[in-house]
Amino acid sequence: MFSLKVRLAVAAATVLAAAPYAHAAESLAADAMPIGITLQYLGAPQGYGMQRISLFPRSEITYSSEKGLTLYTYDKDAPNKSTCTGECAQSWLPLTPLAGAKPVPQWTIFKREDGTKQWAHNGKPLYTYVKDKEGGEILGLGDEPELDHKGGNAGKALTAKLPDGWHVERFLVGGKPTMEFMAPRGFGLREVTDANGVVVVASDGRVLYTYDGDVNKDGRSCGTASAVCAGFNPVEAPVLAMPIGDWSLIDRHDGIRQWQYKGKPLYTFEGDRISGDVHGEGVDKRWRLAVAYSYYLPPGVTYREDPGRGRHLATSKGMTLYRRDHKAFNNASSQFAHEIPYRPRVGRLIREVACDARCREEWKPFLAPADAQPRAYWGVHVLPDGSKQWTYKDYALYTFVGDKAPGDMTGDSTYDERLSDDPAVNNDLGFPALYKAGFFWIFASL
Repeated sequence: MFSLKVRLAVAAATVLAAAPYAHAAESLAADAMPIGITLQYLGAPQGYGMQRISLFPRSEITYSSEKGLTLYTYDKDAPNKSTCTGECAQSWLPLTPLAGAKPVPQWTIFKREDGTKQWAHNGKPLYTYVKDKEGGEILGLGDEPELDHKGGNAGKALTAKLPDGWHVERFLVGGKPTMEFMAPRGFGLREVTDANGVVVVASDGRVLYTYDGDVNKDGRSCGTASAVCAGFNPVEAPVLAMPIGDWSLIDRHDGIRQWQYKGKPLYTFEGDRISGDVHGEGVDKRWRLAVAYSYYLPPGVTYREDPGRGRHLATSKGMTLYRRDHKAFNNASSQFAHEIPYRPRVGRLIREVACDARCREEWKPFLAPADAQPRAYWGVHVLPDGSKQWTYKDYALYTFVGDKAPGDMTGDSTYDERLSDDPAVNNDLGFPALYKAGFFWIFASL
């Protein structure tokens, strides 16, 4: 067996934004979850049945503990009051807040009868299950150890029959957020990874923007041609529309009735063609994404836009952040590295072996503060020397010494192939892998 390292020489593309992005619409957005509450993919998108992973949409995501364990609720509980005590609490473990954790909208902390504290979501007390050991499991059903074979339990997790009254507390179902949201007909919420949060969307799925200014001076009401405008169009309301919840109406001088959300007028952007596009962000600082719930972004982290690769994570100084992943090299595979999605379980296994002392001469762990805590898609990996490294969707993050200026991505598509002529020989990549398999480095997309 031998190792062959291949670096694809890709020149760093010009970054669209001269500086890292400002984070959109903070004034409107609530925190999606508090410290210690994380998100995990369920079933195959965890990395179960690795060869089939690209076929599975990331449509089922659960709220999880700081350790990534699935969270459950119980029908017999009252709002902010648990009835699961004694023997019940031996199997269904009450979720205890981490030190320093504070409530955010829809998340509360209450005291149990024994005086201990427990998290509740929308008033529903939360639990983990004693047999769940890692992310993506339900009732202890996860995967067989060898990821290069079809996971024996991978499909069973999503269809697991829970005891009567128990439910998985999902964050996404069928790709749609489960958050309570009062809105006029035709509006809703969508997780938009490029927005690092959950965004208000129109009936066609396109994201909406808010405007910081006088709607009668937005360049539309004066009758000017759209070519001289920024490309933002007011979201019109029907004649008989009525205010509801955080939604109100404004009558413009040009005769348009326009929807407002939390007191901010709403717009669409002409450059957004499909659901999930956020091309209007950064066009004009007065227009910002209508983010309803924002995900945690650690101090010292931002994101940049690359015209060829899209939006990716970077340090506050603009230096690209990378993750290391697994790739099988065979004649039947036509998948490029950039098309391989995050697979959290793969990330967890790889990070234990992915970068030794020699590797760290070029790839520097992106360190987290000593008091860092998991939240949303962010976690903490403890290195052998006791220091902490940030992880994103369970992949350890690194910077590359070859990047010299903000926006450089010279470490992208760096392969470390492990080849063998013997099909009986598997590689140890943190798990048994195919005889023609190896690692590669890829920028950390949102």
